[in-house]
Amino acid sequence: MSLLQGLLKLICGDAQASSVGSPPPPPKTAPPPAQTPILDQIKGIAAAGGDPRAIVGKQMLFVRSQIRDNPAAFFAELRDHSPILNIGPFWLVSRFRDVEEILHRETVFGVPYLPNMTGVIGPFILSQDITPQYDHDISAMRLAIRRDDLPRIQQIVSSHANRIVAQLAATGEPFDIVQNLTRVVPLRVASEYFGFEAPDADMMRWARAGFEEFFVNLDKVQGVRDAAVTAGAEMHASLTAQMAARRAAGDQRDDVFGRLLAQQCAGDKLGFDDEGVMRTLMGCLIGMDETTNQACNYALLGMFHRPELLAAAQAAAKASDDAALAAIVFETLRFRPINPLVIRQVKQDYRLGAGEPHATVIPKGGIVFNLTASAMLDERVVEKPTEFNPRRPASHYLHFGTGHHTCFGAYISQIQIPQILKPLLARDGLRIAAPPEFAGEIKAFPEKVVVAVAPEAKIDPPP
Repeated sequence: MSLLQGLLKLICGDAQASSVGSPPPPPKTAPPPAQTPILDQIKGIAAAGGDPRAIVGKQMLFVRSQIRDNPAAFFAELRDHSPILNIGPFWLVSRFRDVEEILHRETVFGVPYLPNMTGVIGPFILSQDITPQYDHDISAMRLAIRRDDLPRIQQIVSSHANRIVAQLAATGEPFDIVQNLTRVVPLRVASEYFGFEAPDADMMRWARAGFEEFFVNLDKVQGVRDAAVTAGAEMHASLTAQMAARRAAGDQRDDVFGRLLAQQCAGDKLGFDDEGVMRTLMGCLIGMDETTNQACNYALLGMFHRPELLAAAQAAAKASDDAALAAIVFETLRFRPINPLVIRQVKQDYRLGAGEPHATVIPKGGIVFNLTASAMLDERVVEKPTEFNPRRPASHYLHFGTGHHTCFGAYISQIQIPQILKPLLARDGLRIAAPPEFAGEIKAFPEKVVVAVAPEAKIDPPP
């Protein structure tokens, strides 16, 4: 050992000393290129050349097909390799913190739904940016739709769901839950709590037509628009007649309709005018019926694909552990949310993800596809996101969005969805009995889900 090596060993230890006079380590080889087959296909569409607008159109069609048919792999590539992906005027945002940042920047990222609502129901709160009008409308709604009404809502949902499931199961035959349960119970809430009364078939048609135009019709299909305009006119006529009848009869029922009319005594600064009352009731119906139908069936179908989830949900339902059942339902929906994204329009240039390597300036006028479904699978925030864990913190769920535009009816849905499923899950032998069917322009709406349950044991009368 040389004198130099001896001194280094004394000062630095064996590892440093032994390196003196040793041959240099071999040069590091470059890591293999990242495997991004989906993103490569998006780039390949552009590389093929052609009209720039046509290229963007083809890329976005491909993106939408991936979101629909291959979301987990697509979202993983985006989060890891292109967390803020630009395609023409569109921006796909996939990481949790970026998605959350956008939803909390309401003055920068505006809601784009007003053109779709115009001519159907008008400027319902879902279409309004944070303005004095929004503050007025949301405050008036909160006075009429109250959190302390939740026990009343739960009783309405539970009583009708239990009765319907008992009747369907009593036939001994497989039965469809969409047209008989998951689209019907929300209508009972609309009638008994909100006070919006109309034939079930009409209300189902109105709700679906409005929802599809407002939130699904990205391709501006004229037939979808026409159906929504017709539905809006019919809802308006129905509510006009109901309003006149209530006033003529001096009807002061304590439902949302009645509360909205009572608020008018304090003037427009507190409550709505007649158009505002009708707009609010129409918006609540559209926002509640189809989303509840989707959530119930997406959750149940998710459970059928993972028997351990179904077993856990059935155990909770049979034990009447409502908190555990709700946690299982919404954790199941994390893997198959009813809406994979929230669209926002950029109102001013904004640097998203500031301080991060992927920080990007999104320009004014851009359209953001805020991928909430991807965010809920982001391992940077959500611990072990591919594992089922119903004990996750509520802050890791984006089913109802976040920020000022958090879904207004979130606390109602958190009760209504699991309570509709509860009597069904409590049945022995629950199974899917036929392939599910979906409706709508892009087949987004559950239309027929046939299930079967074990027949109830018959008890012979005593001799």
